[in-house]
Amino acid sequence: MVQTQTVGANAAPTAPARRSDPDQLLDIEGLKTHFATANGLVKAVDGVSLTIRQGRTVGVVGESGSGKSITALSVMRLIERPGRIVAGEIKLGGTNILGLKEDEMREIRGNQISMIFQEPMTSLNPVYTCGDQIAEAVLRHRGGSKKQAMARAVDMLSQVGIPDPKRRAKQYPHELSGGMRQRVMIAMALSTNPELLIADEPTTALDVTIQAQILELMKALREQNRMAIMLITHDLGVVAEMADDVTVMYAGKVVEASDAITVFDKPHHPYTKGLLASIPRLGEHRERLEVIKGVVPTPLNLPSGCLFKRRCPYAMPICDVKPPIRQVGPNQVSRCWLTADGGPPEIGEAPDKAEAEALAEQLTVGPR
Repeated sequence: MVQTQTVGANAAPTAPARRSDPDQLLDIEGLKTHFATANGLVKAVDGVSLTIRQGRTVGVVGESGSGKSITALSVMRLIERPGRIVAGEIKLGGTNILGLKEDEMREIRGNQISMIFQEPMTSLNPVYTCGDQIAEAVLRHRGGSKKQAMARAVDMLSQVGIPDPKRRAKQYPHELSGGMRQRVMIAMALSTNPELLIADEPTTALDVTIQAQILELMKALREQNRMAIMLITHDLGVVAEMADDVTVMYAGKVVEASDAITVFDKPHHPYTKGLLASIPRLGEHRERLEVIKGVVPTPLNLPSGCLFKRRCPYAMPICDVKPPIRQVGPNQVSRCWLTADGGPPEIGEAPDKAEAEALAEQLTVGPR
């Protein structure tokens, strides 16, 4: 791996090359998803890149408005007007799915890629029973008889912890609680043994016992089928439990990415540090939890330079220049001007803007 480099006034480091991985399942490169509104252009996802390998879980974290869910919907090609994917590539097993026809994409959705949505009540069809909806996915993508598909539906309802699954399979979504509807969505997503599961806040509506059961089920299926998981969540405890790799998003961009151990033990970006500092810890007494001051900037009024600078306790004059995404340690990248040891870059406290922009160009890892 490329080792950390110290940034100096005359430095001209070479950007580390991204290596191809034979186990690479999903590769997102420079994804941009924008929404044209009456008030202006909203860059909900602005140059996001991430890679998911077979059998691994990537946790995607960040506050509301960071672009996590729009990234997931872009992968599923479910962006509705006025939204549009304007740039980038989304490669599944080497095939750019943005170039596929809609009927070809329908064969991928719910089969190779399944998604658990945040809102089960709006995702389930109210006029079909829960069992019929799961069985429909099985029939479409796995074939067999309707009886076999319904047996698979009942089995999946049992696996996600729904009591009396035969009776529940005959019920409609409105007859179930919010937590049960969420489990029906999870059962449907897992029923076809997808290669990639996109889970958008999959356990938000569930109590801790069922949450643990669902997470264990996801881990078991991941190990059995080498299924990859893109886990979108606000819960860093779930990330610590589930994720092999972590991608941190802020205001539509990736600000840090690494393996989970590195992110939790040696976070680099100030935003990542703020998220981790806000977690309560066992055995530690604090009168008040840490908070990140301010709010995520509105997409219609983004600051110039670093998008996090208005909230950052380490803000420096150079932060008026857009920071590149760059290597800060083995297998760790960060979109921040801080050096690997947390200090300022060695180009002075008030660098010439042209000098800083030239340095940013030299350090850029890629279109992340």
